[in-house]
Amino acid sequence: MESGAGEEIERVKQTVQNYVDGVVGFDFQKGESAWIPDGLKICYDTQKKKLHTVTILETRSDLSPEEIESGRKKVSQSGTIQAVDRTGDAASVKLLWHYEGEGEAREITDYILLLRINDEWKIVAKVFDDRVLD
Repeated sequence: MESGAGEEIERVKQTVQNYVDGVVGFDFQKGESAWIPDGLKICYDTQKKKLHTVTILETRSDLSPEEIESGRKKVSQSGTIQAVDRTGDAASVKLLWHYEGEGEAREITDYILLLRINDEWKIVAKVFDDRVLD
Protein backbone atom coordinates (compact mmCIF):
# COMPACT_ATOMS: atom_id res chain seq x y z
CA MET A 1 0.00 0.00 0.00
CA GLU A 2 1.22 3.49 -0.85
CA SER A 3 2.50 5.54 2.07
CA GLY A 4 -0.09 8.12 3.16
CA ALA A 5 -2.87 6.40 1.18
CA GLY A 6 -5.46 6.94 3.91
CA GLU A 7 -4.50 10.59 4.13
CA GLU A 8 -4.95 11.01 0.38
CA ILE A 9 -8.39 9.36 0.52
CA GLU A 10 -9.36 11.88 3.21
CA ARG A 11 -8.13 14.73 1.00
CA VAL A 12 -10.22 13.38 -1.89
CA LYS A 13 -13.27 13.20 0.39
CA GLN A 14 -12.67 16.76 1.60
CA THR A 15 -12.58 18.05 -1.98
CA VAL A 16 -15.89 16.37 -2.73
CA GLN A 17 -17.34 17.56 0.59
CA ASN A 18 -16.43 21.15 -0.36
CA TYR A 19 -18.43 20.65 -3.57
CA VAL A 20 -21.38 19.23 -1.60
CA ASP A 21 -21.26 21.99 1.03
CA GLY A 22 -21.15 24.63 -1.68
CA VAL A 23 -24.19 23.21 -3.47
CA VAL A 24 -26.22 22.61 -0.30
CA GLY A 25 -25.36 26.04 1.11
CA PHE A 26 -25.87 27.86 -2.20
CA ASP A 27 -22.22 28.95 -1.85
CA PHE A 28 -21.36 28.60 -5.53
CA GLN A 29 -17.79 29.84 -5.11
CA LYS A 30 -17.07 27.12 -2.54
CA GLY A 31 -18.69 24.46 -4.73
CA GLU A 32 -16.74 25.53 -7.81
CA SER A 33 -13.47 25.64 -5.84
CA ALA A 34 -13.49 21.83 -5.81
CA TRP A 35 -13.43 21.75 -9.64
CA ILE A 36 -10.96 22.63 -12.36
CA PRO A 37 -12.58 25.51 -14.31
CA ASP A 38 -13.29 23.45 -17.43
CA GLY A 39 -14.40 20.32 -15.55
CA LEU A 40 -17.26 18.46 -17.25
CA LYS A 41 -20.73 17.44 -16.10
CA ILE A 42 -21.99 14.63 -18.34
CA CYS A 43 -25.37 12.91 -18.61
CA TYR A 44 -27.47 11.18 -21.22
CA ASP A 45 -30.58 13.12 -22.28
CA THR A 46 -33.16 10.35 -22.71
CA GLN A 47 -35.65 12.65 -24.42
CA LYS A 48 -33.21 13.89 -27.05
CA LYS A 49 -31.36 10.56 -27.07
CA LYS A 50 -27.95 12.17 -26.90
CA LEU A 51 -25.10 12.93 -24.56
CA HIS A 52 -25.33 16.26 -22.77
CA THR A 53 -22.12 17.90 -21.51
CA VAL A 54 -21.49 21.25 -19.85
CA THR A 55 -18.52 22.66 -17.97
CA ILE A 56 -18.81 23.65 -14.33
CA LEU A 57 -18.44 27.29 -15.38
CA GLU A 58 -21.35 26.96 -17.82
CA THR A 59 -23.57 25.92 -14.92
CA ARG A 60 -22.51 28.89 -12.78
CA SER A 61 -25.46 30.55 -11.14
CA ASP A 62 -26.16 34.22 -11.69
CA LEU A 63 -28.74 34.42 -8.93
CA SER A 64 -29.09 37.56 -6.88
CA PRO A 65 -28.60 37.37 -3.08
CA GLU A 66 -32.39 37.51 -2.70
CA GLU A 67 -32.89 34.62 -5.13
CA ILE A 68 -30.24 32.59 -3.31
CA GLU A 69 -31.97 33.15 0.02
CA SER A 70 -35.31 32.19 -1.51
CA GLY A 71 -33.73 29.02 -2.93
CA ARG A 72 -32.39 28.07 0.48
CA LYS A 73 -35.94 28.22 1.83
CA LYS A 74 -37.54 26.30 -1.06
CA VAL A 75 -35.01 23.53 -1.58
CA SER A 76 -33.77 20.79 0.73
CA GLN A 77 -30.80 18.79 -0.49
CA SER A 78 -28.01 16.64 0.86
CA GLY A 79 -25.12 14.73 -0.61
CA THR A 80 -23.52 11.62 0.87
CA ILE A 81 -20.28 10.01 -0.24
CA GLN A 82 -20.98 6.32 -0.90
CA ALA A 83 -17.56 5.09 -2.07
CA VAL A 84 -14.05 6.32 -2.83
CA ASP A 85 -11.33 4.67 -4.91
CA ARG A 86 -7.85 6.02 -5.61
CA THR A 87 -4.74 5.01 -7.50
CA GLY A 88 -1.81 7.41 -7.54
CA ASP A 89 -2.98 10.79 -8.84
CA ALA A 90 -6.45 9.62 -9.93
CA ALA A 91 -9.56 9.01 -7.82
CA SER A 92 -13.26 8.35 -8.19
CA VAL A 93 -16.12 9.02 -5.81
CA LYS A 94 -19.73 7.81 -5.86
CA LEU A 95 -21.94 10.54 -4.41
CA LEU A 96 -25.66 10.19 -3.70
CA TRP A 97 -27.78 13.35 -3.63
CA HIS A 98 -31.29 13.72 -2.21
CA TYR A 99 -33.17 16.77 -3.44
CA GLU A 100 -36.63 18.05 -2.52
CA GLY A 101 -38.12 21.26 -3.80
CA GLU A 102 -40.44 22.87 -6.27
CA GLY A 103 -42.97 20.07 -5.77
CA GLU A 104 -40.70 17.14 -6.55
CA ALA A 105 -38.18 14.78 -5.01
CA ARG A 106 -35.11 13.61 -6.90
CA GLU A 107 -32.28 11.18 -6.34
CA ILE A 108 -29.10 12.00 -8.21
CA THR A 109 -26.11 9.69 -8.36
CA ASP A 110 -22.79 11.28 -9.30
CA TYR A 111 -19.71 9.35 -10.34
CA ILE A 112 -17.02 11.95 -9.80
CA LEU A 113 -13.51 11.77 -11.27
CA LEU A 114 -10.66 13.65 -9.62
CA LEU A 115 -6.99 14.24 -10.39
CA ARG A 116 -4.25 15.41 -8.06
CA ILE A 117 -2.91 18.52 -9.79
CA ASN A 118 -0.08 20.51 -8.17
CA ASP A 119 -0.66 18.45 -5.00
CA GLU A 120 -4.32 19.48 -4.87
CA TRP A 121 -7.27 17.17 -5.59
CA LYS A 122 -9.67 18.67 -8.13
CA ILE A 123 -12.84 17.36 -9.75
CA VAL A 124 -12.30 17.06 -13.50
CA ALA A 125 -15.59 15.40 -14.47
CA LYS A 126 -18.74 13.79 -13.27
CA VAL A 127 -21.17 11.44 -14.94
CA PHE A 128 -24.55 11.43 -13.30
CA ASP A 129 -27.99 9.87 -13.23
CA ASP A 130 -30.92 12.08 -12.21
CA ARG A 131 -34.20 10.38 -11.25
CA VAL A 132 -37.50 11.85 -10.15
CA LEU A 133 -38.90 9.88 -7.20
CA ASP A 134 -42.55 8.93 -7.05
